[in-house]
Amino acid sequence: MRRIVNDAERILNDVELLDIDANELALTQQTAVTSTEKIGIPDTPYDSAFWRDVDDEGVGGHNRR
Repeated sequence: MRRIVNDAERILNDVELLDIDANELALTQQTAVTSTEKIGIPDTPYDSAFWRDVDDEGVGGHNRR
């Protein structure tokens, strides 16, 4: 009988934790805001000089001059 009580208590605790997680998930979904702002993309040619002195992460500056 004690084992059944322990199992029931554990299941109730798990359900409470799931309820807390579900509420937190619902809060994060409600705060998501969609933006209608449009971002303009220029028609000018790509300027590779803009990135000349920037190192690629993890590569260690393989194109360094």
